[in-house]
Amino acid sequence: MIDRGGNERIIGVDLQAEMRQAYLDYSMSVIVARALPDVRDGLKPVQRRILHAMNALGLRPDRPFRKSAAIVGETMGKYHPHGEAPIYDALVRLAQDFSVRYPLIQGQGNFGCFAGDTKVELTNGDQKTFIELIDMVRHGLRGDIFTVDQHRNVRLKPVRAPRLVRRNDPVVKVTLSTGNTITCTPDHRFMLRDGTYREAQSLRPKDQLMPFARTAIPERLHRTGAFPIPASLQVRVDKVEPAGRADVYDLTVDVTQNFALSAGVFVHNSIDDDPPAAQRYTEARLPAIALELLADIDKNTVDWRPNYDGREQEPTVLPARLPNLIVNGSSGIAVGMATNIPSHDLREVVAATKRLIDDPELTIDDLSEIITGPDFPGGALVYRFEEQRNVETGKAERVDAIRRAYATGRGRVLMRARAHLEEIRGGRTAIIVTELPYAVNKASLIEKIAELVQSKRLAGISDLRDESDREGMRIHIEVKRDDDPQRVLNALYKHTAMQSAFNFNMLAIVDQQPRTLSLKDILQHHIDYRRQVIRRRTEFDLGKAKDRAHILEGFKIALDQIDAVIKTIRAARTPERALEDLQRKFGLSEIQAKAILDMQLRRLTGLERAKVEEEYEATIKLIAELESILASPRKILGLIKADLDDLAETYGDDRRTKIIDDTVRELSDDDLVADEDVVITVSSRNYVKRIPLSTYRAQHRGGRGVIGMQTREEDDVEHLLVASTHDRLLVFTDRGRVFALKAHELPDASRTAKGTPIQNILEAMQGGERVSALVALREPSAAEHLVMATRKGFVKKTPRSEYANVRRAGLIAIALRKGDMLAWVAPCTNKDAILLATKKGKGIVFKATDARPMGRPTQGVTGIRLRKGDEVIGMGIVRPRAQVLSVTERGFGKRTDVEEFPVQGRGGQGVILAAISAKTGDVAATEMVDEATQEILLITTTGVVIRTPLGQIRPLSRATQGVKVMATGDASIASIATFGGTRASQTELKLKG
Repeated sequence: MIDRGGNERIIGVDLQAEMRQAYLDYSMSVIVARALPDVRDGLKPVQRRILHAMNALGLRPDRPFRKSAAIVGETMGKYHPHGEAPIYDALVRLAQDFSVRYPLIQGQGNFGCFAGDTKVELTNGDQKTFIELIDMVRHGLRGDIFTVDQHRNVRLKPVRAPRLVRRNDPVVKVTLSTGNTITCTPDHRFMLRDGTYREAQSLRPKDQLMPFARTAIPERLHRTGAFPIPASLQVRVDKVEPAGRADVYDLTVDVTQNFALSAGVFVHNSIDDDPPAAQRYTEARLPAIALELLADIDKNTVDWRPNYDGREQEPTVLPARLPNLIVNGSSGIAVGMATNIPSHDLREVVAATKRLIDDPELTIDDLSEIITGPDFPGGALVYRFEEQRNVETGKAERVDAIRRAYATGRGRVLMRARAHLEEIRGGRTAIIVTELPYAVNKASLIEKIAELVQSKRLAGISDLRDESDREGMRIHIEVKRDDDPQRVLNALYKHTAMQSAFNFNMLAIVDQQPRTLSLKDILQHHIDYRRQVIRRRTEFDLGKAKDRAHILEGFKIALDQIDAVIKTIRAARTPERALEDLQRKFGLSEIQAKAILDMQLRRLTGLERAKVEEEYEATIKLIAELESILASPRKILGLIKADLDDLAETYGDDRRTKIIDDTVRELSDDDLVADEDVVITVSSRNYVKRIPLSTYRAQHRGGRGVIGMQTREEDDVEHLLVASTHDRLLVFTDRGRVFALKAHELPDASRTAKGTPIQNILEAMQGGERVSALVALREPSAAEHLVMATRKGFVKKTPRSEYANVRRAGLIAIALRKGDMLAWVAPCTNKDAILLATKKGKGIVFKATDARPMGRPTQGVTGIRLRKGDEVIGMGIVRPRAQVLSVTERGFGKRTDVEEFPVQGRGGQGVILAAISAKTGDVAATEMVDEATQEILLITTTGVVIRTPLGQIRPLSRATQGVKVMATGDASIASIATFGGTRASQTELKLKG
């Protein structure tokens, strides 16, 4: 330290240390004095100061409301010098029944409403009442209205959410200078000519209102989008008078929040995410439950401290009969930490606290049997269990997320909106949302849904409207006629806040330090604090009772010697002398003597003497009772339980949030896609697409079919597959690699479209790499292996588990010999047999066990020995009572029983599969069919598709040509696929010959 003389001193400090200490001081100030609640009363400092200020102002439930501005001013001026905005925000939140489970402030807003016959001016020239607007919107019609922006220009806005707000509400009639009348609630706000607002009940004759007249709005408004209101247009108030009671209505106009009535004025409207009105408009008072936090505050139950300027005293904490921290919860962000405590049902909290009083050794599991989970103000659903992967074992485990959060003070639970399906006109279905997760804003949710629909990220929704009113929330989401409502609902859960997470972080101030608390910790802290409050209250009451007994004892002495007392008082020359004489002559204390001097003459009557005796006996009994309470911790706990019972009986209500015990999981893409059969086609140049199987109607065999894929020159169709949108596709390439994707990830295209290059979907595919085989798999499956076959007759059997986790970059599936190509893949078991067919009409059947299991990067073994010029054109898995369906290049086909194919050893030349000629062409594809197979799908190299019943293809022996199945013209058959009534019976894909 350097002393420079006078009042100047320079102190040398380390800058880093000074900055660290200053930041720590600031942080602790924010943590303790601003952002986090106290574990004892569950309140942040600003909330505590608001309630204390309102209590000091006498704003109790039986007293009139007071303007919020007065409450904010009282709080800021005496206790909380941090600006009026945070005080008013905290006051408003404590009054919102959708933010606080048990509101601690009773608010009275300023957004009024109109009688149902009030007419609104539409831009198309119609004038509709609120009742007509509701009917119009429910029938899917839209309308625009006139509104005034911040620059006082008239604009056009859509009508949103016309609704019934309240029933049988007091209303007034506002008569205008034009003779028009408007019936509305007294608190509805009218727009004045200067752009400000005034409540109907505060309007005075000759007040200038913001005028409206269709004749003053030129047609070019529709082109320019804005037009100022002429200065010559004027509307004044004539009078305002009571008009009885009526059902009242309102609507919403986004952003500008006002609209034109047919009566010729602009008025305010209410929207769901409106900020609170100005302090001068709203009013508030304390509800009865808030008094439970303030009860006995005047009985020395809490410590007091000077306020920020030392002129007032404020409580450091409230007595809090109500376990407010766990009942109403809390949220806040401090420096480097935050708190997020959910609200709970009061009855459950009371029951759990009483159990903990009786048995302090209760575990979290015991308490969780009573407090089943959070209970949010808006209801909705909360899922107890979730699937999580065990870090050590890697396996998925079913975890009780709620109990884990209660045990550690941290955790995450999923909330979902409560929704159901309703049948509406025309056989359509609507999703009706009645409850939203905590803190989800309805207006923002509706806007988000509309945005997703417009951007085509959310499909299947044809209409969306808000039908909410004071009777409850109701969001109407109409599903398109041919869409699956459950799929649309799942998409809403995945892409919007209809499914949200609540992150537990039960952090609170304990002994001036932030601590993360378990459920048991919070309840135990409440019990401990209430024990302290009751002890201090009892000590205060005991002191008062002893003081009163002392005075009553003096009264008894005086009444027993009343004549002498009166004589002594009369003989004294001054009050001070009388006080001394009474103490000296009758052995009284100074307090007793003063009480006797202040005693009224009526206390000298016999009746009053009896009352003194009676009061003295009652006071002595009270002293004995209070002393017994202080001497017995059991009695103090009994009083705590009695207080809790009183709270539950007076304020308890039914649980709003439903706890679902089912395991909740993250919605997968499969949940968002309808499970339907599709046809997947791939060309030789890797163009891929999928279309619904229903696109192709069945034809008789021998027909020409329809265009199924538009092809380019030198780009023939090679692959055809019938699969489900939920199937997992393994895509094998000519380089022996495998990729995996879901069938619904392939582009959905029209029947004649050529599709999309598969490299756009599987980005890891290399240039020049072509698709050579596909297999569609659906879990669960009994198949143990995947069998592969190449065009040169080699086969390989690999455990299916080798392909359980295929990376996006792909895996090596097979090591191919030079000039060979992987062409067929199918799942099989060790009980199956394998059929290989060649284009020259040969076929071989051998047991699957003849091919030993091999790893992925292997070549395989010989399956069939080929003659020169021959190649394998198909592979099938042989099962009992199956048939081999074979189709030639020119469209001839037949079915042959598998029993006609003798089981041989692997590596032979096989037997005759079909008799081929120049008329039939070589065999193009084969497929295994059974009694479940109903139809066949064929596609030519030029993309023509035919769908025909399998029963129209006759069973024939091996050495026959078959019957005409499809007229191919100049093209040839590329591939075939078979399927049952609702599901593909075989998923192997064939390569063209």
